[in-house]
Amino acid sequence: MIWPPVKAWTSKESVYGYVHFVAINYGGELMKRWVVLMSVVDSNVVVKVSWSQLVDLSDWEPGWDERNHLEIYKLTNDKSYFKATDLSHPSTDSGLTIPISENTIRPWFDKI
Repeated sequence: MIWPPVKAWTSKESVYGYVHFVAINYGGELMKRWVVLMSVVDSNVVVKVSWSQLVDLSDWEPGWDERNHLEIYKLTNDKSYFKATDLSHPSTDSGLTIPISENTIRPWFDKI
């Protein structure tokens, strides 16, 4: 998996009722890397996920998967896996800041 992370992510289980997220910030080094994800539908839902959890294909996948979205949207009662955060400051390469330089924007999806 590439670093820095692509911006579009799908959770295999709902996170506070949502599965599609944008990676708005990231940081750390080696085994302490992390990514801040914001729900595409509700910008109040922001979670900080360790890089090791994010690249675990049983939990997350890069891109926005629509195949099982109806089944996935069932609310998950166990929220202990996720850490809600108020860290919603986007990284400079997120494409979500002003001014924007096209030369430094991270891709939304993995290259096919």
